[in-house]
Amino acid sequence: MKLIQKKGYKKVKIRKKQKYDCNYYLNIKISLINLILILFCIIILIITFYIIIKRRNKNILINKISNKQNKTENNNVLENSNENEEKIYLDQFETYIYNNIKEQLDKHDCCQMWDNQREFLNGVVRKFRPKKIVEIGVYKGGGTSIILNAIQDIENAHLYSIDLSDDHNIGKCVRNLFPNFLNKWTLFTGDITAKFMEQIGNNIDMVMIDSAHFEPGEILDFIMVLPFLKEEAIVGIHDIANQITKSPKRNEYAPYIIFNIIRGKTYLPSGEKRLRHDIGAKKLEINQMKYIHDYFRALGGQWQYFPKEKHIQLMIEYFKKYYDNDCLIMFNETVEFNRHFVKKNPRGQIYGYNSD
Repeated sequence: MKLIQKKGYKKVKIRKKQKYDCNYYLNIKISLINLILILFCIIILIITFYIIIKRRNKNILINKISNKQNKTENNNVLENSNENEEKIYLDQFETYIYNNIKEQLDKHDCCQMWDNQREFLNGVVRKFRPKKIVEIGVYKGGGTSIILNAIQDIENAHLYSIDLSDDHNIGKCVRNLFPNFLNKWTLFTGDITAKFMEQIGNNIDMVMIDSAHFEPGEILDFIMVLPFLKEEAIVGIHDIANQITKSPKRNEYAPYIIFNIIRGKTYLPSGEKRLRHDIGAKKLEINQMKYIHDYFRALGGQWQYFPKEKHIQLMIEYFKKYYDNDCLIMFNETVEFNRHFVKKNPRGQIYGYNSD
């Protein structure tokens, strides 16, 4: 009886020990699983931190590169005023071409440009090598001579010059000093630009405007020549700083206004005082007609002279042909305003007359 109890006791004890051993191993398994889970979480956290740090470093690098590029761009902006402006020292471009006639121009006082302006005009022609050129405003023909001299070796190049005056002295420097240039030159006098444009024709590569200086002067000249210019034609304008370099009583704002609103790449002479550059050129953006309302709107100020009525009528007929009705409405409105204003407040004259 006792033995049986002992055996039973031993069996019971053995069973309890086995049960204890099972719990022990189960706890170990659970602990291992927990440890693995913890390790897995730690690894995930490490990977996450690694990715975050890597991305952060990449962003820092990108920002550094971007800042460097921005700094470079800002330096370029400081150097060139804006991304659409290029100062390529056209007044130092193939100046030996201009020097061929410089002495004669100086000796006979033919040109009212400073030397760097003459060199710039020469440089524009030499760089872009236009074949069909229109010049508006001739006077003695100093600028005319520079252009003609610069195109002598350009095959089929030709200059068409227009001057409102019909004085016999218009262009005399070309006739008297450079008769060998005459085969590349046609001169129109005695009327406004619109009168001659259809005769000159399309596909004009370059226009040089140096006319009235008073409003509406150069603004009107540009609008009249625009329909006949090639895409990306070159537009040169003289006296674009007269509003600050001349007497305040003269108020010569027309070249300054039109030069600064024409859409295109800007070319200026070298030198730091940019507002005092008195000549410049624009390479027109493609599809200038999308800006035409802005150009007509520039006529809306107080004119400093009033064109002859026959010229006003000629321009109205001309604008009907080449521009939309909104342009014609703006032109008529500003004409009516200035017809009364200029007669009551004459502030300037053009070629010796103010109006009819």
